[in-house]
Amino acid sequence: MFVSEPIDVTRNKKDNTPATFRWKGLERRVKRVLSQWQEWKFPSGVHNPTWRQRRHRNYYKIEADDGKIYEIYMDRQMAHKPAWFLYRILDGNGESTAAE
Repeated sequence: MFVSEPIDVTRNKKDNTPATFRWKGLERRVKRVLSQWQEWKFPSGVHNPTWRQRRHRNYYKIEADDGKIYEIYMDRQMAHKPAWFLYRILDGNGESTAAE
């Protein structure tokens, strides 16, 4: 299920990966990080792109304490205050779930 909404995240002190996240008033504990990657692409529709227009995102596919798989990302456009987003909710096979 595609979500793309802001979330609050606390990070592990030892490896800086997400430890918990809060979405719609519910806090979820991250049981494990399944994968992580960085995105450095340009947004669609950009003409004459420059490095300043690139996205700077760190993605994490995580399993939470509710048994669901989530993809979240940290948008690093503003380095002094990165923003976190819940990108989508996946099923156990890594596919997007139907709208809830």
